[in-house]
Amino acid sequence: MRAFWLGVSASGELTEGESIDSGRLAREGVYNARIPTDGHEAALAEVMTMRGYGTQDEVRLGAGTEGLDAILARFDKEHLHSDDEVRYVLEGEGIFDIRSRDDRWMRVLVGPGDLIVVPKDRHHRFMLTDTRAIRCARLFQDQAGWVPHYRG
Repeated sequence: MRAFWLGVSASGELTEGESIDSGRLAREGVYNARIPTDGHEAALAEVMTMRGYGTQDEVRLGAGTEGLDAILARFDKEHLHSDDEVRYVLEGEGIFDIRSRDDRWMRVLVGPGDLIVVPKDRHHRFMLTDTRAIRCARLFQDQAGWVPHYRG
C-alpha cells in the first residue's frame, strides 16, 4: 500500500504530494493492514469478528469482465456508502481516492495483501490502475449499505 496527498498543478493536472503513512491513514479513520495472501482466511475472519462484518464475497475485474467500463464508471465519481467499504486485495491493483476529514484528497494505491476500510459516510472514488485488473475479497455488515450515494 502506498498513500499520498493529491495536489493540483497550475495546469490543473493531479500531482503526487507528501506521503501518508499507515498511522496517518488510521487517524483519518481509514483502517488499513498488510495481510500475506497465503493463509489470509484466518486473518480476514478475525477482522470480520473484530469489526462486525457478517458477509464476505469476492469480486474480480479485468479484461474479461463484461461491461468493465460501465462498472468502473459507477465508482470513479465521488460517492459514499452507509456501510464501510472493505477490500482485501488478492491479485492486481487499484486506486482509492479518499477525502480526509478536512476535505483533501488522499490517494491510496492497493495491491496483493493490502486490506483497506473506507469508513462509512466518507466520500471516495475508486479506479483501476493501468493494469486494469483486480481481485478482492469484500466484507460487509449489510450489502444494502454498499449502495453508492454520489456527492453533488
